[in-house]
Amino acid sequence: MNYCETLQVAGLKAAHRLADWFCNNQTPLHEMFAESGRIAYHVDCNGVTVPGSQWNCAFAVMGWLGAYKAFGDERYLDCALGAGGYLKSLQVFNPFLTEHYGAIRELTPQTTWSYPRDGLSVAWAFIELYKQTGEHEWLTRAELWGEWLLNKALDEDGWPFGAVQFEPSVKYSYIEDYTSGEYNRIQFSCQGGTLNFLYHLSLATEDKKWVGEPFVKIADHFVNYIQQDSGFYCSIERATKKLPQDDPQHGLHRANDDLGSLGLLCAYRITNDTKYLHSIEKFLNAVFTGQREDGSFEQSVACIPVVLNVILESGCLVNVPAATPQACEKALQALLESQETSARLALAYGGIIEERNMKLPIVVARSSGYALIYLLKEFAGIKDFLGV
Repeated sequence: MNYCETLQVAGLKAAHRLADWFCNNQTPLHEMFAESGRIAYHVDCNGVTVPGSQWNCAFAVMGWLGAYKAFGDERYLDCALGAGGYLKSLQVFNPFLTEHYGAIRELTPQTTWSYPRDGLSVAWAFIELYKQTGEHEWLTRAELWGEWLLNKALDEDGWPFGAVQFEPSVKYSYIEDYTSGEYNRIQFSCQGGTLNFLYHLSLATEDKKWVGEPFVKIADHFVNYIQQDSGFYCSIERATKKLPQDDPQHGLHRANDDLGSLGLLCAYRITNDTKYLHSIEKFLNAVFTGQREDGSFEQSVACIPVVLNVILESGCLVNVPAATPQACEKALQALLESQETSARLALAYGGIIEERNMKLPIVVARSSGYALIYLLKEFAGIKDFLGV
């Protein structure tokens, strides 16, 4: 996209602030801290922070590696490797849990469960750390997680489970209901992003088994059942393939498809089947047709870098009449205006305020990670991450 010079300058400055925001919210890289390298999930305007999940760190790793390439600051590489150390501590190598060997815990080494879609982001970050360092341990860890996914985390349709429990929950676990059978009655739309990891693992290992039958089954299920007539990808009941009465994720994954349409672009690269491109077109046209006057697509701005990224990656392969240069520029402007740049709170400075028009502004790692990767791609030419 050919943005005006003003937006180009603003976009690169915003990326620099974002990379620093992640640095400022990382648990110090020191052996005395059990969660050394972990980042915060969000910071509110009162300075209250919430610790992040593993997938937050995974996208921070990709963003930092991109920032290191763009700005040459060794601090970003150190932070990425430090976060990688935290992520290593979550992988299951317990001889008493051989069934889940290679799986990745959700929050801490004590967490008894995982959302496979989140663990996948970690394994994807392992691939990127391998590409950066050349150290095969990172790639081996990604392969082990991939084996666990295919062997233990897919349902009878070949679609990833919403959650997997490794061992009994601690007595007061707040998440216990989420890892029950009731939670797994839903096939979540966010699982379409699984295609990205399998695609990149295939490239890194030069092994086509990762983009074989399970890969194609996920891609086909995504376009045949998860995508609705509206163009959006929606979670469905596993048994009926119908929409549940209430969206179990409360609109979280709508315009933010959790990189599912990017995954379909990977599927097209593997199969040359244009139905995947048509699915992307249908989704993007739906998103841009619903664009708001202020440039946003919905209440959360997390979707903006996700959508603009797939527009950039797809290029001339897709036809999206609604995604005019003016519409993309308005969306980018809305994203940049969501960055916290006041001096009211040092820990929030540089991050993205995810929910617009909130009484209590909250800077969130999800939208901040996506934004950092996209802005570096668009304005610094760092195309290594979230691509095909």
